[in-house]
Amino acid sequence: MRIALALVALAQSVALAQSSDQTKPQIRSFSHAIHAVEELDTTLAFYREVFGLNGTPQDFPNPAVPLLTNAPGVTLRMSMMRLPGAMQFELTHFKGVERKPARASYTDPGAASIVLYVRDLDAAVANAKKANAPIVTTGGAPVEITTAKGKARSIIVRDPDGFFVQVVQETPAPGAPEGNVHRVSLAYTMESAEATAKFYNGMLGLELTGSAAFSKDPAMLKLAGAPEGTEFRKLTGVLPGPPAYVEFTEFRGVPRTKFHLRVRDPGAPAMAVQVNNLTGMIALMKAAGTNVISTNGEIVDFGGGTHTIFVEDPNGMNIEVFERTGAPQGKGKAK
Repeated sequence: MRIALALVALAQSVALAQSSDQTKPQIRSFSHAIHAVEELDTTLAFYREVFGLNGTPQDFPNPAVPLLTNAPGVTLRMSMMRLPGAMQFELTHFKGVERKPARASYTDPGAASIVLYVRDLDAAVANAKKANAPIVTTGGAPVEITTAKGKARSIIVRDPDGFFVQVVQETPAPGAPEGNVHRVSLAYTMESAEATAKFYNGMLGLELTGSAAFSKDPAMLKLAGAPEGTEFRKLTGVLPGPPAYVEFTEFRGVPRTKFHLRVRDPGAPAMAVQVNNLTGMIALMKAAGTNVISTNGEIVDFGGGTHTIFVEDPNGMNIEVFERTGAPQGKGKAK
């Protein structure tokens, strides 16, 4: 039995009661993953030297940023990294306000990782060790795991801000981008499969599915650095276009602490999604008790026909939800 089917009927019946697809409060497309950093140049150097991924730092002077992040006086320096497969990864460096860096355990709800599929895992691991990247995987060496495409070697490391990076060796598909990294996906840790499905399927209109049963796969536990006896279950799905594979994992039998940081805090993960009927979606979320982060819980005019707001998902992760009703000129940040 699939968890998602039984859990979201009520929320979907409310969300889909609109007269047209254009007015349904639902996700239109995934925009990008977000990762707040301590020092932008340091984190950019890590991804360049370890994985051959490049980004250009720039100041982002949009005056709506303090309202969006609920951080009066904050300024933003950022880099929008364009990854293989049209994935975008935004590194954000907030300044002018107090920040509190923190690092999650992989099993903590709200923990996040970017998954990089590479041609040569050993080269990536050697680069990570040269960069003194902490290795999460038990034993400090790659393990063989089972993926949707069969057996593969994989390892999990941390970047300079503690953000998780899972590296998987995989033969690239024909026509895959050049370089060691040829494909990217996203992985998050959830507190509850039921609550996660209700939020993402019911509020955003995704199709996350997975078995209700828990598993004890020793290889996966070793990969995540989890102790023996830990159990887990997953929800998986595809964020719409450009498509991005995403998985959420719930652990039990291990101590867990919900990981929630402010948008500006180094180590804070987030994702940005473009939606239809932002006003209707936020009304549904508020009625369901969703924590709204942006100043006074209000949607922010970001300029250029873009309106946006930060909310918190059930696992503690920050979600930037935005809608475009006009040309994006003047927004200043690629979405």
